[in-house]
Amino acid sequence: MTEPPHPTPRRRTLAVIGAAVILVAVFVFGIAVGGHPDASGLEHLPAPLRSALVGGSVGSLPDQAIDVLTDQYQGPVDRGRLERIGAAAIARSLGDRYTSYFTPEEYRALTAASQGEYAGVGIRVFAQPTALVIREVFAGSPAARGGLRTWDRIVGVGDVPVARRGAARSIEAIVGRSGTPVSLDVQSHEAPTRTVTMRRSRVVVPMVEGRIMRAPGGRKVAVVVLERFERGATQRLGSEIRRLLSTGATAVVLDLRGNPGGLLNEAVGVSGLFLPPGTVVVSTNGRASPKEVFRTDGDPIPADIPVVALVDRSSASASEIVAGALKDHRRAVIVGDRTFGKAKVQVTVPTSDGGAIRVTIARYLTPRGTDIGHRGVQPNVRAGDVIATRADEALAVALARLAKRRG
Repeated sequence: MTEPPHPTPRRRTLAVIGAAVILVAVFVFGIAVGGHPDASGLEHLPAPLRSALVGGSVGSLPDQAIDVLTDQYQGPVDRGRLERIGAAAIARSLGDRYTSYFTPEEYRALTAASQGEYAGVGIRVFAQPTALVIREVFAGSPAARGGLRTWDRIVGVGDVPVARRGAARSIEAIVGRSGTPVSLDVQSHEAPTRTVTMRRSRVVVPMVEGRIMRAPGGRKVAVVVLERFERGATQRLGSEIRRLLSTGATAVVLDLRGNPGGLLNEAVGVSGLFLPPGTVVVSTNGRASPKEVFRTDGDPIPADIPVVALVDRSSASASEIVAGALKDHRRAVIVGDRTFGKAKVQVTVPTSDGGAIRVTIARYLTPRGTDIGHRGVQPNVRAGDVIATRADEALAVALARLAKRRG
């Protein structure tokens, strides 16, 4: 996908003033909505403000509002802060939770995370309704120093229960600026809840990890975990799968659990590791973007190698594109829980202040025309992990499924 162009720096602001301010102007100064303002009764106002109210200010409405407040408000005004608040309000007004404004700090953190670097505590988790179950603790991380272990359950972040805040927002709350503290309420097996406070630090997360496992009956299976669909995901995943196949693996488990998605072109590329060239992966259609059909164009692994894709309710966006394509073309058995249900495509456009606007530009459909919004990709075989155990039950189901398949 072509990266969106960087805008030319300009004075144009991205701000909006709340309805209360507009209503004050309407009722106090008698401005006629839909017509031209009446200058009568404004003689007592300062000339710049009077000029602005009768049409002397130039630029968009947000520009005018910011100019008036910056020039005339009785107290100090941080113009940049008003612009950022306004930009966020403009994006939020569309009612689409995926369209939003990122401050410069948030955009830097987003960019770092997209490259596999972020400031957090160094864990991977399974998202559950009432807890984040730790599936990996990175060596040398704040979490490791704080005594967190695999299969510990995080039930609260910063004194807010996961059950109340939600799993996705709780994960976001763990991430923050390097050096800042974060407190986690942690439950270990058959032990009372304890609070662990640690300082966030930069963490580098591998995009792809693979290992050989044995299915029941002894079959060697390449189990590959794809964390996110960022630049290079297709190449790294393909290299790891082929490396494991060269050691004698005869089947593949593609683990997309907890994968929040990423770049559309990488989703198409990953699908192309399993599907023949020219195969439809996904189609998109939006108001300002014409319908487009994306097809594979790569060198897939042999078609006789059976594949299982593992998904859960945190598998979203690009993960769902891949899972939907593999399911519709019957190239893989989908094992796990229904996916998140995000059938929207976004682009992120940098703004002149160093921040960015992420905007939804289209919806997508699976190869068979299925809109997975709200319902997600439904698995062929339902399986989930039991929080009370240390086993990976869903992976065990995937391996058992491969033991029964020929190829």
